[in-house]
Amino acid sequence: MQPATPPWILQARVDLGNRIRDARLQADLTQEKLAELAGIDRTTLQKTEAGKTDAKFSQLLRLARALRLPARDLMP
Repeated sequence: MQPATPPWILQARVDLGNRIRDARLQADLTQEKLAELAGIDRTTLQKTEAGKTDAKFSQLLRLARALRLPARDLMP
């Protein structure tokens, strides 16, 4: 049995998702278009923005590149 995820990690997921969503909207992109530009599945992006999953580092790098932002700007 896996231990429960600490609340601070759950909050970091939400914060990361909010930053990605805000950057996407600022860039005037739909989830579908950003996912396409980043080379990831739209449902993966949707879950990441909603704070429902841990994003892989490679996905964060792809998203940052597609958004033309340094990856550190997406981190909470």
